[in-house]
Amino acid sequence: MKSIINRINVEQLSQQLENFFKEAETIAVQTKFVQRKSRLSGSVFLKVIVFGFLENPSASLTNLAQHCLTLGVEISPQGIHERINKYAVDFIKTMFLYALEEFQNKMPLPLDILKQFSAIYLLDSTFKQLPESMSNEYPGAGGKGSSASLKVQLVFEFLRGNVEQITVEAGRRADQAYRKYQEILQAGSIVIFDLGYFSLVSLKTIADLRAYFISRYHFTTSVLFPNGEKIHLLTLLQKRGQEILDMEVIVGASARKQTACRLIAVPIPANVIEERRRKAKRREKSRGKPYTKDYLALLGWNIYLTNVPQTMLSASQVILFYRIRWQIELVFKFWKSYCGLGNIIGSRQERVLTEFYAKLLIAVMVNFIIAPVRMPEENWTGLEISAVKVRKMLSSFSQSMMRSVSTPLLLLPILQAFLQTVGRFGFKQKRCKKPNICALLANEIVPSIA
Repeated sequence: MKSIINRINVEQLSQQLENFFKEAETIAVQTKFVQRKSRLSGSVFLKVIVFGFLENPSASLTNLAQHCLTLGVEISPQGIHERINKYAVDFIKTMFLYALEEFQNKMPLPLDILKQFSAIYLLDSTFKQLPESMSNEYPGAGGKGSSASLKVQLVFEFLRGNVEQITVEAGRRADQAYRKYQEILQAGSIVIFDLGYFSLVSLKTIADLRAYFISRYHFTTSVLFPNGEKIHLLTLLQKRGQEILDMEVIVGASARKQTACRLIAVPIPANVIEERRRKAKRREKSRGKPYTKDYLALLGWNIYLTNVPQTMLSASQVILFYRIRWQIELVFKFWKSYCGLGNIIGSRQERVLTEFYAKLLIAVMVNFIIAPVRMPEENWTGLEISAVKVRKMLSSFSQSMMRSVSTPLLLLPILQAFLQTVGRFGFKQKRCKKPNICALLANEIVPSIA
């Protein structure tokens, strides 16, 4: 318990939360959510929306009206319905964007192998199906689902546990076209993404920014020796047999898109190969043409591209680092299952978008509270906080937080009690047979000092 309290400045957290909800008054006027004096002020509405859904992600209008009454504002469910209009959407969306800026943790994970990088960015996206009536503004990607959908592009900074960037766009937009994440890259940072974002132009841009990348290899990409001679990758790998390949290459046939990097390939078990090939055969039907024999043969290896030098990460460590990418999938799962993003009630556009941005705001705020105590000790001891347990604990504290968030003297003891509860009951159970990613990273030594 003591170590968790030491890892987080409770007074500062209390002040940040107070300032955030105080700022709602100004933003409510700027977005025209509040146009005349009303007891349902911007601050009250924000508290009700945030803590109402924090307590119960499926909260109804009646539940929200009851929360208003708790704060001394008498309003009917119909009254809440009428206030959830286009101005409410703008207000909550603006507060969400403000939360992204304000709720940033500065405390990195205490793992030496990670400290080589100024930031570790994980990139991925998720879909949210919308009512058909919203298809003009938010066209979907097609298929059997709704013709309307949103895509959430997320950049999660793993080293400090921050939600670094969220972009909401129409569901039909391709991941490969998303380049906004490059705006936040700095020298010494690393970005890890899957094949959906693979682009030679992106790899070159990242390298030119003196940042690093780890990506899976796309089978259509030309690979050359450093002297410019083309490599037939399959032949090279087949000659290596079961050995791991780690070599310097140039990727890209066009000189203006070429990037120097390492290619790392590791053979995989026969049963995994067969499953991959079965899936490839099933995809051929929707693809409209068969895969080449070379492609099917290359499924026998996991192949990675990175510009991180061997003095920073060995081949096996690059492979381990790529597994960090799975953490962003866990973030999405957490948001959908425990922050309510997977369950948005209503069909009216204003109701859907207000709730959508409110739950994104909640996800950012919850993540901010959890991030500094992901590892409660200053050095790795095997103890990790469970985000799911902490989220459930927050639900039980949500009512008291809602009533006290504008009064630091009242909020401070509530936050302290919450962190004490986390310190006693919020830990993950240790996994001996299948250690998680942080346990694996804790055992790694930087190659240059090994």
